[in-house]
Amino acid sequence: MSESDYQKLSKLVERSRSTATYDLDAELAKADICPDVSLPETVVALYDKVIFRDLKTNAERTVTIVLPWESSVPKMRISILSPVGTALIGEPLGAVINWPLLNGRSAQLEIVGIKRDSKIRNDG
Repeated sequence: MSESDYQKLSKLVERSRSTATYDLDAELAKADICPDVSLPETVVALYDKVIFRDLKTNAERTVTIVLPWESSVPKMRISILSPVGTALIGEPLGAVINWPLLNGRSAQLEIVGIKRDSKIRNDG
């Protein structure tokens, strides 16, 4: 995880204590932190467009991981505090994550693409 993402997300956890921030805090505790310029483009960071494929249906979807107040379902901008946002952050290309669904079900999602927009990251 990049230093700037770690700092932003640590502040978010400090300010808002909820089940979602506890989950994010657990992810932060096990994160490897590196300078922003050293973060590989094959690792999910804030503001990345992440393309993932449902392993059961083969359907692909693209989402952008954002801070909670920037989220927008119609624009596929998902909050870092959502279960999938927390699960995706820091994961490498090719990783398979478990996306919780309703009624105790889940979907297996494989990260098949990561697109980083340095302008958005610098403005974020």
